[in-house]
Amino acid sequence: PARRVRPLSCARVPTTLNVWQHRYELRPGADPLRAAAAPRRGTLVKIEFENSGCGYADLHPWEEFGHAPLDEHISTLPTDRPSSLAALALRHARTDAAARRAGVSLFEGLPTIGSHALFTDWAGAPREAFEQCLRDGCSTVKLKIGRDPDREATTLNKLADLPLRWRLDANALFTRESLGAWLAQLDPQLRARIEFLEDPCPYEQSRWMDILTHEKIPLTLDWQLPATPPPWPGAQVVVIKPAVQDAFLLALAAAQAGLDIVVTHSMDHPLGRAVALWTAMRLRQRHGELVRDGGLHGGGLYAPDSFADLVGVDLQIPRGTGFGFDDLLDRLTWEKVFP
Repeated sequence: PARRVRPLSCARVPTTLNVWQHRYELRPGADPLRAAAAPRRGTLVKIEFENSGCGYADLHPWEEFGHAPLDEHISTLPTDRPSSLAALALRHARTDAAARRAGVSLFEGLPTIGSHALFTDWAGAPREAFEQCLRDGCSTVKLKIGRDPDREATTLNKLADLPLRWRLDANALFTRESLGAWLAQLDPQLRARIEFLEDPCPYEQSRWMDILTHEKIPLTLDWQLPATPPPWPGAQVVVIKPAVQDAFLLALAAAQAGLDIVVTHSMDHPLGRAVALWTAMRLRQRHGELVRDGGLHGGGLYAPDSFADLVGVDLQIPRGTGFGFDDLLDRLTWEKVFP
């Protein structure tokens, strides 16, 4: 079943003068081990603010996770009651506009940050695919688990000798009992290299504390954050997605509660992924090593395009002012939305 996303409380945002959009479709890449499952659609927005110039942002809702359709978010951009995703896009565009007006890159002077490698359909992947991660200098891999547990355990056990760390994301597909049975199948050498287990089952304090006590694997919260602020007993790490959450506010609360932080993109447009990269770097500047390497690579998710070439798999900083991509953004065709 689709997981509902808890709405973000948004302050009123001043009305913008002009809004344009550029609709896009991201098509899955050619490598089935890394490609997105289906095409994704969204829109880039170009917003001219009254006193701070013009800035750009990405709007990329996931309806299957409870987001409203794209047109509903677009319609709220010029109002003083934008949707939660529209409010974040406005914030990112305003940040971008200020930097472009000053002629500076938002990435200048920020600390570097790494990323895990993401495999989207991996249970039948050859060993060579994971050995390539090591040759590429990537020591951490994130895998989705729970769709074919027995096959996944078999594949993982064949990789137990590789010096990789594993981030396993269950998308809340296990029960307490089925999770314990699955973990018992894993080679102890591999199990010792699990960095964390993300969303093993829906968060419930006593259940997560029980998993932590008996399985002794750090647990991570992603989409289904509790309604109460942290700490969240049983969880040691929180995943933050700047496209759908107030990243700086959530990171501050998490840091004060002693939680580690992992920033990831939302499998969105390269401009949105650049915002996630910048957010991760800014948060590491503020909170230091509490901010772990993130989920910031986009290589292989979608078919190559001129934007993706400027982000790449090695986390190159996009060239230009603001969030970058100056020339490419200038060459796009923009449709006027407001007024």
